[in-house]
Amino acid sequence: MGGAGPSGTDHVIVCGLNSLGMSITEHLDAAGVRVVVVDDRGAPGLRRRLERLGVTLVPEGAEHAESLREAGLDRALALVACGGTDLENLRTCLVAAEAAPGIRIVANIDNPQLGHQLQDTIAEVRVLSVGGLAGPGFVEACLQSSVIHAFAPAGTSGDAEILTVVDEDVPRRAAFRELYGDLTPVSLRRAGERRADICPPRDVPVAPGDRLVVLGRLSDLRTRGLSSDDLRHARMFAALAPAAATAATAATAATATEAAGSGAPTADGGADATRAGVATGRGSGRRGARQPRGRRLRGLAAVMRAELDAPFRRALTVVTAVTAVSTVVLALTYRNNNPAAPADFDTLDALYLTVGTMVTVGYGDYNFGTADTWLQVFGICLMLFGALAVAVVYAFITNVIVSRRLERILGIGQARTVRDHVIICGLGPVGVAAMDGLLRAGRPVVVVERDENNRYLPVARERGVPVVIGDATVGSTLVEAGLERATTIAAMTGDGHANLETVLSARQARAPGPGGLPLRVVARVLDTALADDIEHRFGIHTARSATALAVPYFLAAAVGQDVVSSFYAEQTPFLVVRMPKRARDGRDGDGDGDGEPIGSVDGTIAGVRVLGVSRAGAGDATELLVVGPASKVISLGRRDQRPPAPAAPR
Repeated sequence: MGGAGPSGTDHVIVCGLNSLGMSITEHLDAAGVRVVVVDDRGAPGLRRRLERLGVTLVPEGAEHAESLREAGLDRALALVACGGTDLENLRTCLVAAEAAPGIRIVANIDNPQLGHQLQDTIAEVRVLSVGGLAGPGFVEACLQSSVIHAFAPAGTSGDAEILTVVDEDVPRRAAFRELYGDLTPVSLRRAGERRADICPPRDVPVAPGDRLVVLGRLSDLRTRGLSSDDLRHARMFAALAPAAATAATAATAATATEAAGSGAPTADGGADATRAGVATGRGSGRRGARQPRGRRLRGLAAVMRAELDAPFRRALTVVTAVTAVSTVVLALTYRNNNPAAPADFDTLDALYLTVGTMVTVGYGDYNFGTADTWLQVFGICLMLFGALAVAVVYAFITNVIVSRRLERILGIGQARTVRDHVIICGLGPVGVAAMDGLLRAGRPVVVVERDENNRYLPVARERGVPVVIGDATVGSTLVEAGLERATTIAAMTGDGHANLETVLSARQARAPGPGGLPLRVVARVLDTALADDIEHRFGIHTARSATALAVPYFLAAAVGQDVVSSFYAEQTPFLVVRMPKRARDGRDGDGDGDGEPIGSVDGTIAGVRVLGVSRAGAGDATELLVVGPASKVISLGRRDQRPPAPAAPR
């Protein structure tokens, strides 16, 4: 399947045959964009999928200029570097920029410092991060809300400008337009059916039992009865969305910086969007780490109560009682039953003698050597029993000190004090991005991580997030993370099987408490095709793929489209983009008109919904805000980017 690349132009080179590269290839192919894949290590199953698509594969390493030239680098529209490691993608970018200056390059780089330096060095490179782009989507999944997604096209936060995607139950039988007016139907799942209709028409009939995903302005949804919690979630999602849309590594930028021990980057008016996102992430993280002193003291007291358990308290009570009894006995009898006792022996001396005897450091001044027989027996018993009781207390105190010393690794003490929190299992780039977003949303988080040498652990601790080191697939580890008090568990490791095992263990370990909130379950899956089956068969609220959440941004960057936002509905990635549109082309949908406000245009172009129309410049040029499945939006954008065909001669 190797050989020469395409003879024409306008194709995209994808370097790296993994889940990300395969997904990008499939979506570009579905959009009608030709693809050439360069990879020498792809799995046989992925190679067979390429064969079925008819995609050309150059079976050589992308770090060699000859391989890229064979793929048609000098004629390519763009190159996407999505290999397995940052170093591999960096080398691909450097080779491509040297071999074909000016070519558009899109690179998947998880390390934000490396991404910043690469963008500063090569102007044509657009750095994206799967973790940073997928994080907001997992934040939306972790919060129990009918709001799926929200974004502000103009970058403002006013309700009139926030577009919101909502999951709705159909209240009664009617046409969509009668129930929802100018809202945009995104998907319709009929009662009892597994497949959903994507972008149905506004005249489609709906009935009770059907589920709709609709898009509209937040102000309109508020007048239709959207709850206050959902309104708050929509505003919060809109605040998170720009970090994903404009900054490739915004959610994880501060994380690696702090893990490496470097200083905070400064964002100013001239900084690019990525650096602005970094500064925002850092600020929000530090605010999450700073807690009021009273709250810290209450938390410390709670931790101490948890550490100083019942056996310790009983031992301490015994020591206190023995000390008190011995002090009273010696204060009343020592001077009268010991010829060597000084005449001014008082209660403080009795306490001194008691403590010295119990801890076995006394008898430099007071002793029982010349005392009466019964007092000597009392002294012997005090020595034996007191020393034993004090040794037990010492053991408990040592255990507490060691536990506090190890808490930075174990995090169990802090986890015992958290309530109504989200448990994140897996502290990789996706987990860190989700943790950052949840902290910005004001939700407490507890992290479960298997690797005690994970490079992101210092980031979580700097944020004040408890970290429990252990295997999340074991129920006892989740119990230590406060599973009984948690509202959500999100399994987000890079192992899909481990994520499924984790959520099943959580279900088994979580005893249904009376009056408690149900546990919301979110799982990261690696195979998008299985997400729907996993949700239904295992009772998981949301199963999402980080790759599927991030791919639309890679697609749009590769073909040069202006992405406003992206979201995930009915296991389908949707893109919201701005694209120029020439009215004279005669392809303006059924209801596209100038001056219409966002959300009120009833237009459809090639299966893509038009949300708004505005003038883009002089003449008859217009700019459309469109939403639709990623492949259809890419296809429409590529069609409009081509110059119009010359008019036929008369």
